[in-house]
Amino acid sequence: MLLSLDRVSKRFERSSGARKLALTDVSLELERGQILGIYGPSGAGKTTLLRIAAGLLAPEDGEVTYDGRRLNELPAGELMRLRRREIASVWAAETPPAGLEVLEHVAMPLLVDDRDHRGAALRAHEALAACEADQCAEMTLEELSDGERQRVAIARAIVIEPRLLLADGPARNLSLVEQESIMVLLSSLARDARVAVLVTDSDSETLLGADSVHYLLGGRFVNPAASTQAGKIYQFPGRSRQAAADA
Repeated sequence: MLLSLDRVSKRFERSSGARKLALTDVSLELERGQILGIYGPSGAGKTTLLRIAAGLLAPEDGEVTYDGRRLNELPAGELMRLRRREIASVWAAETPPAGLEVLEHVAMPLLVDDRDHRGAALRAHEALAACEADQCAEMTLEELSDGERQRVAIARAIVIEPRLLLADGPARNLSLVEQESIMVLLSSLARDARVAVLVTDSDSETLLGADSVHYLLGGRFVNPAASTQAGKIYQFPGRSRQAAADA
């Protein structure tokens, strides 16, 4: 198993001194070639879960294991090496620097890791092509559409050829067509490049291409049926939009 979270819990200190419980007893397993989706409302704990999976946050309880190693026991230098070479992330709140050319932006993780400029540029072109964004290479980030920006963000993440990709709401604020294309892209990365993909969204419909989907509410994985409100229809993987419309 590449990534395993076993009964992970996390609390945050508020300015009042009170402690907010962000995650409670969360467990999941993810192998290379799989894509796992997590959905839930804002504040459910999705980003916190991804940050713990990336080794950016340490859980207070439970265990996070990556490729047989406990992340919270690794030295800081080893964690940094993993995030530079094996664990890639796409964060919803990340703001890229203004005026930067797309190719340079995508190649940056390789240049930071002391790769030569020519080799980094070639690999950046490959990553953009894999994300069907090679036409954006000579554009600046400000010139991109929302859909192109997300594809470039994914290209920048996969340029290191990671084993694990963590994507925090990559289809957020996109059109339905763009949402579906992003999920197709992530599914192809899992299938063809043998990347383990953990992706979040606020809507379960966006994650229909995932191998499995978990509902996160109040920091816990819950049964979605138990949270159904009167008049609200929940749609889950395996059930097409047309099937829902015909129901």
